[in-house]
Amino acid sequence: MKKALLALAVSSMFTFASADEKTINATMSLMTQGMNQIQTGFLYSNKEDVKNGIEVLENANAIFSKVDVTTFIKHNNKVQVTKNINNNLADNLAAFKKAIKAENYTEATTYYGKVTSNCIACHTIIRGW
Repeated sequence: MKKALLALAVSSMFTFASADEKTINATMSLMTQGMNQIQTGFLYSNKEDVKNGIEVLENANAIFSKVDVTTFIKHNNKVQVTKNINNNLADNLAAFKKAIKAENYTEATTYYGKVTSNCIACHTIIRGW
């Protein structure tokens, strides 16, 4: 499964120049899978699931960072905000990974919440949620 997700992530990078709806949906699907894998890892005390879920999110976020969001967002101030969210997500995932490596699961759940907050902030702008 991990290889399939990685293959999708890599193949999506090459098609992101056009940033079509299909590619966006595939990347968001990857992010959903990563979040679900992390949550399952926490609920079943499976460190590997949490680590793998973080990796899926990092790969999907790297793809999304290459998207020209002006295709979806018409206001320039919101374009910069989405770039900031993307950068914050990368930083939060790095801190999340560090907390998991240190087996500090309480701190890790804090970063899981921050990652979720990044997702919601972006959805608020792009989807008008």
